[in-house]
Amino acid sequence: MPARRSTAGTSRGSASGETSPQSEDPAYKLKRKKNNEAVQRTREKTRQSAVERKKRIEKLKEENIKLTQSIKLEKNHINVLRKMIINGRKNEEQDRLIDEILNNPEYADDNRRNDDDPVSDIK
Repeated sequence: MPARRSTAGTSRGSASGETSPQSEDPAYKLKRKKNNEAVQRTREKTRQSAVERKKRIEKLKEENIKLTQSIKLEKNHINVLRKMIINGRKNEEQDRLIDEILNNPEYADDNRRNDDDPVSDIK
């Protein structure tokens, strides 16, 4: 396939100092003006969309970090409780840990009871 010819910034008539009949036509000038304005609006909209997308990405990254930390904390809670169950012994320290885990406000807010989830019935 032959290479495309670049038309940006070049015009056959303008090289020899001639003006094209279209460039003198008021209707053509108006169309060009409207087109240029539309192009500017489109480019600005694209820039704005990119800025909003970057903000959303940053917000999601922050949320992801918080959720990852929350998962790590909950896994730690599960491991502590699992060890207590496996050992089968109970003492005051274990009671305190269980109360701390189960009464943690963050834990309670994130794990509201779901009636469709049979596991949520177990406390």
